[in-house]
Amino acid sequence: SGASATAAAAVVGGTTESEMEIFQTAVLSLFRHIHSKDVFEAFYKRDLAKRLLLNKSVSLDAERALVSKLKAECGGGYTAKMEGMFKDVELSRDVMTNYAAHLHGLSDVERAKVGSVEMDVQVLTTGYWPVYPQYPNLTLPPALVAHKQRFETYYAAKYQGRRVSWQHALGNCIVRAKFPKISAPRDLVVSLCQALVLLCFNLDEDEPESDSQGLTILDVMTKSGLDDRGEAERVLQSLSLGRDGTRVLLKLDRDGPPGEAAVASPKKPRKTRRSVSSHDIFKFNKSFTSNQRRIRITNVQMKETSEERSKTHEAVSRDRLYLIDATVVRIMKARKTLDHRALMGETMAQLKFPASSADIKKRIESLIEREYMERAEGDRSRYNYLA
Repeated sequence: SGASATAAAAVVGGTTESEMEIFQTAVLSLFRHIHSKDVFEAFYKRDLAKRLLLNKSVSLDAERALVSKLKAECGGGYTAKMEGMFKDVELSRDVMTNYAAHLHGLSDVERAKVGSVEMDVQVLTTGYWPVYPQYPNLTLPPALVAHKQRFETYYAAKYQGRRVSWQHALGNCIVRAKFPKISAPRDLVVSLCQALVLLCFNLDEDEPESDSQGLTILDVMTKSGLDDRGEAERVLQSLSLGRDGTRVLLKLDRDGPPGEAAVASPKKPRKTRRSVSSHDIFKFNKSFTSNQRRIRITNVQMKETSEERSKTHEAVSRDRLYLIDATVVRIMKARKTLDHRALMGETMAQLKFPASSADIKKRIESLIEREYMERAEGDRSRYNYLA
């Protein structure tokens, strides 16, 4: 099912509407042969969310078309969260249009508090979207803090009873940077975490000594508030070891504390290593040059590990337990009394995923313990529904 999810995710790669339709029809034919459709849903929903939030989808119409086909095949419950994602994207546009009008109506003094930095917010409904890493201690620049507080005040007043929780891991920024060897500033398209790390190197002119010493990963984590070591490593790697034309930072390998020799031989310099140690030094790249006015620096993506795949499968397994419970209760509520073999048969017929007899028996025992049903007196193979 994982391979099928990958194939379906590539649906937006078609070049014409007819090609997309042909491709989607082929994907759906393959989808019909998948027994664990709930596993497919979990992986596909995760990848769809990533495309929508990062604007990686070539065609929203194509995305919607495939979801509609999945809905026709499996029912509204199967695609409810995916449809909720599309709805959130549309509603977010309306929210930002109204928020922009709100800012325009403020006095000059109030607008000055927000500053010239523009901010676009996507409002996501909890439950529709996957769970993302939380970075609660990030040190946001004053301009973003002012915007954040202004939006929170506006949203709380307009949508009373709703609570806003910021997902900084999904943020993107455009940072205007000046380099000594380039006459005009360059716009760096980066993630929020990348932007905050870059700001750590935005030293004042009266700090030449600090500039020459550079910063270690621990210094960067302290200054930016990014307390996830793995993410801090990936951000520094993307800013210093990416493709040509994106290395706005320099990485100097160190095997020990300051004062010890760098990892390099005077006769044969070693290639800069990809890993990041606690002693490695990072500096602003004063020699950086690029002919591009806007430079996109893609963060190093965390590779999907077997542990992450296991977590997705575990989440699906938990959901299956709830679905088995709901199915058994629904059948017993309608029939009131039923023998074991008939209940097992009806439950398996109604479930949309493969379930073993042992799994269903365990859920029946659990429902009996929780007093949703009971064994009939004198006939242990018959169950009665308890209202």
